[in-house]
Amino acid sequence: MTFKTFLIGMFASFGLAWTCIIAIPVASTDARPPVKMNDDEDAAYYQHGVAGRKLNGGEIYKANGCYTCHTQLVRPTYAGSEIHREGIAGVKNDDGDTRRETSYADFTGEDFAQIGLMRMGPDLSNFAYRAEAYGSKVGMTAEAWIFEHLYNPRNNEIRLGKHGEKLDMSWSNCPSQKQMFETVDAVGQDGVFALTADAGEGRVIRPKQDARVLASYLLSFKRDDKMPKSLDYSGKDEEE
Repeated sequence: MTFKTFLIGMFASFGLAWTCIIAIPVASTDARPPVKMNDDEDAAYYQHGVAGRKLNGGEIYKANGCYTCHTQLVRPTYAGSEIHREGIAGVKNDDGDTRRETSYADFTGEDFAQIGLMRMGPDLSNFAYRAEAYGSKVGMTAEAWIFEHLYNPRNNEIRLGKHGEKLDMSWSNCPSQKQMFETVDAVGQDGVFALTADAGEGRVIRPKQDARVLASYLLSFKRDDKMPKSLDYSGKDEEE
């Protein structure tokens, strides 16, 4: 046997094995149809992409210890259902029902699932829905409301009750994140993100980049990806 014949035989042997064990299975997997949600529909179940800005916000969230007091975990039904707690597991309205338990897919792209240590503050799994509701009550965007809350969590002017009454927020033990803000002269576009707090004549308080990136991360908290029935244990079908 010549060396050339040996090389041809070796490559042929390994090539055939690679084709059968790797190439063909990968090709057939890519061609598979989407997973069916149920017997009546054929919508694709997929994990949505996560923008880099949001992932950077996760690092700021982690660096400032937000996970110490806030969870990102809608408890599974067998451990004490939270599906029916208002604003915790999603929303139910005329547009549909997004309520569900937390899934591993909710933390796609992050280094680890920031499920939190304890709930000294409210769960944040679907915080974006609540931020939009809070902001709309006081004439702010959800992003602007988050800036106001980060700067002064005990600001009574940014929280209203169900019937429009002002709420006393002096009880909140959430630490202010004033290090994420700066006071500058009110020129150009500085007023776009300016807070309502008084910074003195001709001056405004505006969020730094860290606050804006953290707000983007918090506004991504809408765990409303539809889950296949095989992974949905919420028990919503049993609701009265």
